[in-house]
Amino acid sequence: MKWGQFELHLISDGSLWLDGGAMFGVVPKMLWEKKSPPDERNRIRLGLNCLLIQTAEKNLLIDTGCGFNNTEKEIEIYNIEHDTDILRELQRIDVPPEKIDFVINTHYHFDHCGGNTRLEGDEFVPTFPNATYLVSRQEYEDANHPNERTVATYFPHNWKPLEQRGLLQFVEEDQEIVPGVTLVQTPGHTAGHQSVKVESEGKILFYMADLCPTAAHISLPWIMAYDLFPLTTLEVRKRIYPQAVDEKWLLFLEHDPKLPLGRLSQENGRYILEAEPWQEAEG
Repeated sequence: MKWGQFELHLISDGSLWLDGGAMFGVVPKMLWEKKSPPDERNRIRLGLNCLLIQTAEKNLLIDTGCGFNNTEKEIEIYNIEHDTDILRELQRIDVPPEKIDFVINTHYHFDHCGGNTRLEGDEFVPTFPNATYLVSRQEYEDANHPNERTVATYFPHNWKPLEQRGLLQFVEEDQEIVPGVTLVQTPGHTAGHQSVKVESEGKILFYMADLCPTAAHISLPWIMAYDLFPLTTLEVRKRIYPQAVDEKWLLFLEHDPKLPLGRLSQENGRYILEAEPWQEAEG
């Protein structure tokens, strides 16, 4: 997809299935199951939608999905499915791993950074050996000092090999990485969660990450139980949404399994997301 001066590519790492109750928090099942039908184990299917941004000189990859470093137990619990994966998707558009200049991790949960590294023999090595990997310092600190609630989703092999090779770069606040691509601090899901704003020639795409994972979560109070600070998520949404409506942002939904793009409107005080097919999104 052409986006002003950028070329954007949806890069899928397949899908996984997470508990529907956890994904919708306090929302009753009788409401959320109409939008996201669960399987027999109460799990709903989620996409692993990553984004490649190509400038005239640089390749930037936002998030890396689950990757292939999961145990058999984790694959079974989360039903991680690789009908495709990041490396195959990049190969399809002739971008080898060595040509990735920046990897932006919105946060360090395993389904967002699992493809950062890969096993080479018995050693975890960077999947993108020439890339600078960007993460918020707050997220890095929290991932390295997990508590009883967060320890199950932070796997050090997803970032320690990068740190050992000097490939990590920390972000303290909103920061422009290359002209038109800005990391925006959007805490709530985690304290160090960040989103990405892609702006060119008057058009703005906003990579939501887990600020709003799917189209079914667009309503302000439909917030995941996985969010560590749900009221912060709510406040950030209330700050972001009006601007997205007024400036006609295109929103990128990382976990929607069908359509990753949509535009917000507001009717009678409620926010509505109109899905927009990828191939028709240029306008």
